[in-house]
Amino acid sequence: MTAPATYRRGAGPSRTTIQPNDAQRSSHALTLDVRQEFLVQPVDASWLQCNIECQEACPVGTNCRGYLNLAAEGRFEEGYILSREPNPVAAMCSYVCSAPCERACRRGDIDRPLAIRAMKRFLVEWHEASGIPDVMPHIEARPEKVAVVGAGPAGISVARELATKGYGVDVYDSLPYGGGTMLIGVPAFRLPREAIEMDIRLVERLGVKFHYSTNVGVDVSFDDLQRDFDAVAITAGAMNAVNLDVPGAELEGVQYGVDFMKRANLGEPIEVGKDVVVIGGGYTAMDCSRTSLRHGAENVAIVYRRTRSELVVDEEELGETEREGVRMEFLASPVEVLGEDGKVTGVKFIRNKLGEPDASGRRSPVPIEGSEFVIKADTVIPAVSQAADLTFLPVEADFEVNRGRVKVDPATYATNVRGVFACGDFVTGPTTLIEAAGHGKKCAYAIDRYLAAQTDVTVAANVKMTSSWTFEMPEFYDVLPRQHIPMTPLADRMPSTDPDVNFTTQVERGYDATAAVAESTRCLMCNFNIWFDPFRCVLCGACADVCPEGVIHMVDINQLKSEGLLSELDEAYGWQDGAAMILDEERCIRCALCVKRCPFDAITMERFELQEISTDGRLYKESYRDAQLAGTTGVAGGMAR
Repeated sequence: MTAPATYRRGAGPSRTTIQPNDAQRSSHALTLDVRQEFLVQPVDASWLQCNIECQEACPVGTNCRGYLNLAAEGRFEEGYILSREPNPVAAMCSYVCSAPCERACRRGDIDRPLAIRAMKRFLVEWHEASGIPDVMPHIEARPEKVAVVGAGPAGISVARELATKGYGVDVYDSLPYGGGTMLIGVPAFRLPREAIEMDIRLVERLGVKFHYSTNVGVDVSFDDLQRDFDAVAITAGAMNAVNLDVPGAELEGVQYGVDFMKRANLGEPIEVGKDVVVIGGGYTAMDCSRTSLRHGAENVAIVYRRTRSELVVDEEELGETEREGVRMEFLASPVEVLGEDGKVTGVKFIRNKLGEPDASGRRSPVPIEGSEFVIKADTVIPAVSQAADLTFLPVEADFEVNRGRVKVDPATYATNVRGVFACGDFVTGPTTLIEAAGHGKKCAYAIDRYLAAQTDVTVAANVKMTSSWTFEMPEFYDVLPRQHIPMTPLADRMPSTDPDVNFTTQVERGYDATAAVAESTRCLMCNFNIWFDPFRCVLCGACADVCPEGVIHMVDINQLKSEGLLSELDEAYGWQDGAAMILDEERCIRCALCVKRCPFDAITMERFELQEISTDGRLYKESYRDAQLAGTTGVAGGMAR
């Protein structure tokens, strides 16, 4: 008369089975706080997919767990295929992705998260070295054509997704090469140009035409694009520096971060002097500071108005910046750029303290009166924000603009001008590489629906569950530490007096095959879930005894609360001594010892597999084919869409 249910405790989902209980039958009853309540809800496909938190956190829906598991088995090419398929900028991401998947990785609750981004890099480099060709899908050409303004991550994503559906796509960019912000904003010592070329090459093979050194509004008019194409997607990024609004910002020696990095990346000469001050706390600030060192600066300081914990960069990037000698100064804001004879000599700052939380819960910095101090500088690099350039848009088109950004319908990415769509940093302001790519994919889907006159698109979930009583995790998976990502020694990062040599010397070296297998073996395989059979369980507590993480408990049924109507709970609440077996999914390491220990085979390990396919033929999400990839075809070897 009982059935499985689930509960959530804290941030993580967990599972329970409801059973009647004799209070004397088990010493494990009520092992948790009797005052604690557990929220119970049904187990469905969306709940199970949420357990695969790395994929849920990825803006393009990459099956991270799948390619990690393939790599652990030494199936590197299949792992590459799985990592490449949903991600139009996979090669670039393998070097400089902000890796939201790693922040979500459940292994981080045990010790440290998987090095998912570094594993993608290993697979990309292994594939390139192998010489195995990327297999392209068969594409049925369609008559409609789409123009894309901007060849950055969002533009590449729009172009690839539309090309795979058969549309003719032309991409226009003012830069001499593709990559957008990745080309002119990220230094070559972090992102080799070959990675950018790799992503663009695959998109070109789909039939996309790139027009470089072409300024829309000058070399080709926006009106011409609207006339010659069935739709236009604006993905022009946000590459204009936001001015530093303090006295002295006009002095010689003030170089804005986005312009500074553009000159460095395009090989143009730059001068930084001996002392450099960088204002800001994002990736651009880190890149400017490290680039300054490679161009001869001796003393570099980054000054950020908030605290270290509020930096948007990942800890590894910050760590390498500090190891190279950049000094960090927190809770300080610029009040004046100082100078003599029209040239910068320093920057006056004022100390901050954090004030009351704002509407978003973030505490704003508040200046501390009388706390001013000066940092000596020959060069000041503001890297606080960037804005979109709207000057190429025709005035007569009358685009709706809010706070310097073109407004779009959040559901369709359509502007108020018919047939014109926009996405990426051009709409959102500066974001990360993977967020821009995710934005581009969704925009491409919207354009496809617009051109195909499809207004009603539904997504159906194809779910498969496979039970096992003999599940085995890899040997030593639970004790393996996160593998150190090899780095170039500090003394070898700037080996020359030639800035160009220093600027292109790679800092991160990446995993070899042995380290890659060891790191990917640490995956907790979150597509597997423990299942209690309520008709077999006798509440003996053997599973709780054997659990190495202490995540299985028995609790009083009256501690369970339901979000909705659950007949199983309604019936169980009627028993005075009802109990439930509780499994904390957040900390379960999938060791399957409980499965092996259960004397009545009441516990199984369930493998969850999912495909979400829409009525317009799009594969929206997949945590499925990692065991069936060999021999399939599609973009970079994946499933043809």
